[in-house]
Amino acid sequence: MQAKSHENKINYSWNEVTLCNMLKNEVYIGNTVQNKKSVVSYKVHKIRTVEKENQIRVNGTHEPIIDKNIFEKVQCILEKRGTNTKLKYDYLLRGLLYCYHCKRKLQIVLKKNSKRNAKSHPYITCSDHKKRGCYPLSINYERFENHIIYVVKKICQIYADKEIFYSVYEKYQNKTLDIRESFKKKIEKIEKEISVINKNLDKMYMDKLQGIILEEDYIRVSQKFIFDRTNLMKQKEELEQKLIGTEDKISTKNKTKKEKELDELIENFLKLEQIDKMYLYRLINKIEIDKVKNVYIYFNFSKLNSINENLDEFIKIEELIDEQSINNQTLKIS
Repeated sequence: MQAKSHENKINYSWNEVTLCNMLKNEVYIGNTVQNKKSVVSYKVHKIRTVEKENQIRVNGTHEPIIDKNIFEKVQCILEKRGTNTKLKYDYLLRGLLYCYHCKRKLQIVLKKNSKRNAKSHPYITCSDHKKRGCYPLSINYERFENHIIYVVKKICQIYADKEIFYSVYEKYQNKTLDIRESFKKKIEKIEKEISVINKNLDKMYMDKLQGIILEEDYIRVSQKFIFDRTNLMKQKEELEQKLIGTEDKISTKNKTKKEKELDELIENFLKLEQIDKMYLYRLINKIEIDKVKNVYIYFNFSKLNSINENLDEFIKIEELIDEQSINNQTLKIS
């Protein structure tokens, strides 16, 4: 009896593309997605990818095998990493750096010193800044990374020390509440001013119809009112956006779950001998750099943002607590 040939057996390659497609596949969280691809036309047999919002998605069609929160975190990491997975240097902060002005991702490029045979060093730049009317940028990446890691570790250490954290955080929360009330009062004031302008416009229009004021006078004065109203509406819109921001900061929705997640994340992060990129992606949403090299770190957790925004005050409390601790030890020794 002749043995069966195994020549037609297919060997599946577990390469980066295969794994990346698996990580993006919603079937693992219980969703069915259809209409991912479409044919351009019956004459042109080219296949194109359908935009995500136009795909047919049915949630909860089967039992998930991956937690949805974990899946969403993975999507966030993949998005920050970008599509280029074959870079020679996969820098720790790649995917987190943005230009403060044009809001586009910053690039990390190798630059050689003017000296002959000098070693290349990575620099952070805003590529094609001239085309977009943005600003040039050149920052030594290695020094920048060391600075960011120091700051992030410092903020995490402050959060981990609850005595320091809650001594300032309560003040921060009260300050946020005061800011929220201030925004509300300003919005109410603007709404009253807009209402007065609308009444004046209505009255002027009736006066024009009755011949009390001339057409040209109506046009001249009404244009001034409309200009003022447009500016007020812009101010109102900006204040409403700021109000939403303060509401997010003091929101207690899923507070316990978020706190547990943050406590565990920071505990593990501070234990790391070598910084892991995944931990940074979970902690940091983005880092913006402006034209004069000011750096703005935006965390994924409001409590870390509160420390970052009030870092000097937290450090003062930290120094005060350390000083008290030294004094107590001195008293015990004497």
